[in-house]
Amino acid sequence: MQNYIDYLVDWLEQQRREYAAEGYVLGISGGIDSALAAHLLVRTSAPVQGLILPSPTTSAQDIADARAVAQSAGCPVMELSISALYEGFMQSMAALFNQEAERQNVIAGNVQARLRMTALYAYAQSHRAIVVGTDNAAEWLTGYFTKFGDGGVDVAPLLGLRKEQVYQLAKLLGVPAQIMEKAPSAGLWQGQTDETEMGVSYAEIDAFLRGERVSAEAQRQIDFWHNRSHHKRRLAPAPLSLSAFEQRAKANNEIKAE
Repeated sequence: MQNYIDYLVDWLEQQRREYAAEGYVLGISGGIDSALAAHLLVRTSAPVQGLILPSPTTSAQDIADARAVAQSAGCPVMELSISALYEGFMQSMAALFNQEAERQNVIAGNVQARLRMTALYAYAQSHRAIVVGTDNAAEWLTGYFTKFGDGGVDVAPLLGLRKEQVYQLAKLLGVPAQIMEKAPSAGLWQGQTDETEMGVSYAEIDAFLRGERVSAEAQRQIDFWHNRSHHKRRLAPAPLSLSAFEQRAKANNEIKAE
């Protein structure tokens, strides 16, 4: 575990140098994933800035937990509310939204996640920093992240870790107990938890990632989330260029002529 921590720190520095960046920025939510990321980043040789970006659905406990993470990691942190920005957006852009669409709370939560992404990149561009993601292997498998929200990052150091391994590394690095013990939540709405929304536990997803058999219900839920989220794990598809299309058409015509 310690060797892997050292590897991740070196990997982060390698990525930063390839970006020709001077430091890192990440959103600190008060959850286990961002806590681990913060503790990894402060072990690099570059400046780190944490941002706490609460919205109308962010609990006071999550803000307190985010500050506890920053303090335990020794990570500088700024708290900047996106509430006014979010409420102004929802009011001024109300005509964009279909009020009869399903999962209204998810639609609203995704707007919040994308506003946070905008804030992180605003800091990154003005401070020559790279945006660090906090998604793990279980979230990547299921697509449990917002496209161009918390999924919109420059580097994703936790993608090789199952949720159980996130906890193992976090414990080793001294993440506060209050973070280790809380139920994982994206904070999309009051009382929301990851496992309740997905209908499958992280323990079951981790078992699947280990190559073990899981219950039929867990397999159905994993397949459901994975299959509906392929678009999140790839770049936007693009057609052939006009030149390539013309070359293919010419080759097909030559074959037909033969």
